Amino acid sequence: MIFDDLKSTTMKDQPDQKPNGEKAKVSQVSGLLKQHQANLTHQEIILEGQILAQRQAEKASQESEKELKEMIKNLTQKLDEKSKKQMELHHQNLNLQEALRKAANFSAPCPQDWIWHEANCYLYSSGPFNWEKSQNHCLSLDAHMLKINSTDDLEFIQRASAHSSFPFWMGLSLRKPSSSWLWEDGSPLMPHFFRFQGSLSQRYPSGTCAYIQRGAVFADNCILTAFTICQKKANLVRAR
Repeated sequence: MIFDDLKSTTMKDQPDQKPNGEKAKVSQVSGLLKQHQANLTHQEIILEGQILAQRQAEKASQESEKELKEMIKNLTQKLDEKSKKQMELHHQNLNLQEALRKAANFSAPCPQDWIWHEANCYLYSSGPFNWEKSQNHCLSLDAHMLKINSTDDLEFIQRASAHSSFPFWMGLSLRKPSSSWLWEDGSPLMPHFFRFQGSLSQRYPSGTCAYIQRGAVFADNCILTAFTICQKKANLVRAR
């Protein structure tokens, strides 16, 4: 009896431990939940960062792709322009080759060193001779001395000889028994072509011959020396 009472008293005196265990479990679960929530928050932050980085990478990739397309477009355009220019140069080269081929098949209208003007070729001789020797010199070149057939011929000769102060014999002379100015071929001078400069009253036994100097026409003794302008017909441009 005494033992039972003591046991009963002892059991009454012991505190109730069940609520404290539940609190510990709740606290533990709460800690786990907080830790899990923290982990989720951290993972969300990482995921958001990854999504942002991916979006930025996609945007950069799109911009790079756009720049690359623009670069390809510009390069293609430049390549097309260069191709067109190359094609134009190729056509020009073909045209030039054709022109050279045609030119090689045609003969020149005048011999080398002769000046071509319309239907005639002209040569300014190198050595001074009297009128008769000048005539023979031109004949040796299968030509004759200068003959003015038109005002256009005269203007051309005046321009061509304006740079020189030397006199040049023409194929025009006044000789006895004739009292008229005649060209080498016997044709008379047309007075409207030009006028003589200076006096024409002097007549020389060896003849009076015409010369051109600085674009003006003069007359003097045929035995004097001067340079000569030889003249011949130009060859018709023809295929060889």
